Amino acid sequence: MARRSVSRSDPFARIAPHYDALMASVPYSRWADYITQLAALSGRLIRPGTHLLDLATGTGSVALEFAARACVVTGVDLSEPMLVEARRKAADRGLDVQFLCCDLQDLDLPAQFDHAVCLYDSLNYILAPGALKRAFAAVRRALKPGGLLLFDVNTVHALEAELFTQTSSDATPVQYRWVSNYHPGTRISRIKMDFQVPRTNERFSVVHRQRAYTDSELRSFLFHAGFTDIRSYDGYRLTPPTPMSDRVFYVATAAS
Repeated sequence: MARRSVSRSDPFARIAPHYDALMASVPYSRWADYITQLAALSGRLIRPGTHLLDLATGTGSVALEFAARACVVTGVDLSEPMLVEARRKAADRGLDVQFLCCDLQDLDLPAQFDHAVCLYDSLNYILAPGALKRAFAAVRRALKPGGLLLFDVNTVHALEAELFTQTSSDATPVQYRWVSNYHPGTRISRIKMDFQVPRTNERFSVVHRQRAYTDSELRSFLFHAGFTDIRSYDGYRLTPPTPMSDRVFYVATAAS
């Protein structure tokens, strides 16, 4: 699950206080290791002193992981409630991370970043192709020439197969039942998410939407935004994606 608005339409506002409990099993340290490995395969390093932009940072777990590795990190997200949690976590850990509330397609930051990351299918939440094109162009402007954009997406196969339809175990601190409904014409999946917090018996529901983008679309958008040497990998592996891949990672280099 990824992240996004400050208004009533923000599908992450209600989840924000519980998001880290929902994601408790996610191995963020191994994610950071994998991203670092993908960067190295493209001939770039993520190391102490690297200026890193974490897009759709959510509650900041990835940003804080890289900050703990002495990177200089800025996190951006459209959901202010999620950023409240991120800033609290940074303060608790004594880590200096700048968190900004903004829409990726309106991102207006100077070209000061060595690399940018956008993880956990966050870009699938951008439902309009034109908006995704603008987001890629904005990220390119924020990167130094030769810098990398590393991101992952849920594939067409993942959304067609309704992989978002799932139910938690009774032992989880936040229980949930998600039911997805994929529309092949729009390639948009509507996910109805019902939650219960056993400790307080709190119950609430939200609706998320994701759009499936094809490999050719993503490569075209990236190329026209000013990226080159576009590479793709089967999720959390170093091998090429297959038609059955449910998550694909992309690494694209900002052209000079």
